[in-house]
Amino acid sequence: MRILLAQNMIHLPSHGGANKSNRLLMERLAARGHEVHVVAPFSGAMRTTSPEEGTAELVRRGARLVETGRPGEVGYGHEGVTVHAVTEPSLLARRVADVAAGLAPDWTLVPSDDPGLVVLGAALRATPERVVYLVHTLQQLPFGPGAFYPSAAGVRMVRRAAGVVAVSRAAQDYCLRHASLESTLIYPHIYEDADPQASPAPYVTMINPCGYKGLPIFLALADACPDAPFLAVPTWGTTDAERAALAARPNIAVIPPSDDIGEILGRTKILLMPSLWDETFGYTCVEAMLRGVPVLASDVGGLAEAKLGVPYLLPVNRVERYETAGHARPSPVLPAQDLGPWLAALRRLLDDPDHHRDLAARSRQAARRFTDGLEKDALERYLTTLTPARQALSGRRAALARLAAARARTGGTA
Repeated sequence: MRILLAQNMIHLPSHGGANKSNRLLMERLAARGHEVHVVAPFSGAMRTTSPEEGTAELVRRGARLVETGRPGEVGYGHEGVTVHAVTEPSLLARRVADVAAGLAPDWTLVPSDDPGLVVLGAALRATPERVVYLVHTLQQLPFGPGAFYPSAAGVRMVRRAAGVVAVSRAAQDYCLRHASLESTLIYPHIYEDADPQASPAPYVTMINPCGYKGLPIFLALADACPDAPFLAVPTWGTTDAERAALAARPNIAVIPPSDDIGEILGRTKILLMPSLWDETFGYTCVEAMLRGVPVLASDVGGLAEAKLGVPYLLPVNRVERYETAGHARPSPVLPAQDLGPWLAALRRLLDDPDHHRDLAARSRQAARRFTDGLEKDALERYLTTLTPARQALSGRRAALARLAAARARTGGTA
């Protein structure tokens, strides 16, 4: 197959759950012998370097630069995938059309993380019968109570896709409940075998500490436990003001993100995931549990799914509204939180080594059962059996016509 991933997220580096899972899925398809191209922005929330520094960074990560001859594009190959990285946002939709015209993809995959549905619109114009919509961040969908930018026109665009893939049951249920949109559940197999920690590492860690993800709970726990070392790993959501709040705490160390999540989790005794918005899933939760790192997670969206039935799933007051004026992305209005359940769970894990060892073992067992049950090539199998949109619509119409004819022959009893 010829596959095009058209996304409004940076491809490499990929420190967010959505773009990391997309990258690994594309690399798996390429390893299986499929021709895979990606059109994506060259820069994103995590890249503030110059173009020269950015390309040098790609080379350090093992990418092979390719001269494309197209202005405003940095071309490179990485793990068998050809990437067309667009340096100007205004060129993104045009480049989707250009690459699709040359590639003639069997399928164009478009993630939901697409403000304004710019990429989805371009993909539907370029490959109108062969778009597959990937449901990642629920807030970026054009429907539902958590939508940043609800749009009836956007819902109609999503309905034109030949198929919709949800990466969790929470995402699948959300689509069905709020848009009557059916989808296929595929858990991305993005996990590697990991040995359990020989002994607990020192830090209470939070990755992507920001308002969306529950930074106020993290800060309050650090203030309440001055004897414990905390570790913060800012990624796409952390603002300058939030970095300053982290730096003001003497017991919080701040480090940059890593392509190897194991480097961070190897320093982690307890992982905090106090998210205040509906999470689609929680890849990092499973990654931590695989290594025997206990996770304290909020009972929101797909995090309950990612916890796999292992304690602790803790209550929070969710974000109910956002402010959009003057912000690059909607800013959450953060409600007050009850720290009690979080502090009690954290103190028990910090103070009771036997409890920590027991929860670490239970976490690893549950995560191994989950990952062992995943099908690595589920997306490939799905794409090979999917029907282009017009053919699917014709098939549904023919089935309805046959049903109507059968009812007519039997007097309406069929």
